[in-house]
Amino acid sequence: MKLQAYKVDAYVAALKANSAPALILIYGTDQGGVRETSKTVLKRFLGKDYDPLQYVSLPDTQLAGQAGLLADEAAAMPMFGDEKIIVVRGGGGATPEAARLYLETLKKTATQASLVVIEAGNLKPSSPLRKLAEKDDRAMALPCYELEARDISQLARGFMEKENYRIEAQALDMLTARLATDRGIIQRELERLVLFKGPLKKNDPTGIITAEDVDLALGDQTQAGFDKLIDNVALGHLDAADRAVARLSEAGTPTAVALGPVRTHFQTLHLALAMIEKGTPQAQALSAFKPPLHFRRKPKVEQQLQMWSARKCARALSILNEAETACRGAAPGLSQAQAGQALLRITRAAKL
Repeated sequence: MKLQAYKVDAYVAALKANSAPALILIYGTDQGGVRETSKTVLKRFLGKDYDPLQYVSLPDTQLAGQAGLLADEAAAMPMFGDEKIIVVRGGGGATPEAARLYLETLKKTATQASLVVIEAGNLKPSSPLRKLAEKDDRAMALPCYELEARDISQLARGFMEKENYRIEAQALDMLTARLATDRGIIQRELERLVLFKGPLKKNDPTGIITAEDVDLALGDQTQAGFDKLIDNVALGHLDAADRAVARLSEAGTPTAVALGPVRTHFQTLHLALAMIEKGTPQAQALSAFKPPLHFRRKPKVEQQLQMWSARKCARALSILNEAETACRGAAPGLSQAQAGQALLRITRAAKL
């Protein structure tokens, strides 16, 4: 069966072992979202205090040459507990055939003690694995796509409310602008922000997240890494941009994820340049940047306004959009290379 992306969270939150399907396919461009959704499914199906022997992890490479392994593993009763979950990491190779064989074996048995979860990348509608999960009544396909700003804002607000915090409008805007589009990264950053503020009792009147809290908790690590990359790319600092990409990768942020913040900056830069070219004073055009530029970044962005034109900026945006499209569904290594090449082209163009 097929589920729309905006219904995934509600579906997973309501999942119960006695009504779960036999197979859940989780796929999409948001790999952090795929992993987080898979973790939630596991907890909902087995409970918080499940025995480790109720959980089996299978990389898709392990199914090569033995597609029946998945069905065999699912048929094996767990040593402890009544249910077992099998997570297949990757949707390539023999995974589609293994999933088909597993669903076929269920026709011969009256009981289902196992749940198979497949974590995959972006899959086209024509993908055999996706077609299987969407058409079979015993399966469910859950798409996870990168979040838009509105979705990030709603997710952040909902997370804070669960932690008994309220967040100021300015702080929410700042937080939304600083977070990436990957659910896994968003989750970690929100947890870090709450950890910075400390535990809070329900209805505590001091439970407010301010813009200063966001800046202090996340500014030096999350957005700072993106800001360094953005400014070095826009200023044409090739070696520094390369180091910024490396630091983000070391922190667990794929280069493809960084394309979003870079694109957002160039969109605003393009708007400010268009305003200036129509006669708007530069100081006023800088107000296009939301949240307001930090005083340490302001001189760098002013320099960028001198180096770029609206036309040149539009070309950079075209390169970024093409790169983001190419990265969707691409293998991690290829995605990394395509994103890096796009950033390199723009960095070199800055000084032309």
